[in-house]
Amino acid sequence: MIIIYAMTLFHLAPGDSARVTGFRGGHGIRRNLNQLGIHIGDVVHLAGRGAFRGPVLIDVHGVRVALGRGVAHHVLVERMPVPGESSSDA
Repeated sequence: MIIIYAMTLFHLAPGDSARVTGFRGGHGIRRNLNQLGIHIGDVVHLAGRGAFRGPVLIDVHGVRVALGRGVAHHVLVERMPVPGESSSDA
């Protein structure tokens, strides 16, 4: 059995930036995210998380957007390295 792990917006830590690589789900999820200004290839910055399992706050195109945690699990991302951070674990 092959298990492929995909990082989602939900897995980012506050302060992380990532590039959107895709969406899980159907046309409705994609349409709703596109209407919020979130598209494949966009760079998003995780600004924070709401208290008590509240929304995930992201900055995209200079606008702060609040996404429910369930929706954040549908946004596939690739974490961008922090300047000065080493990509090796040596």
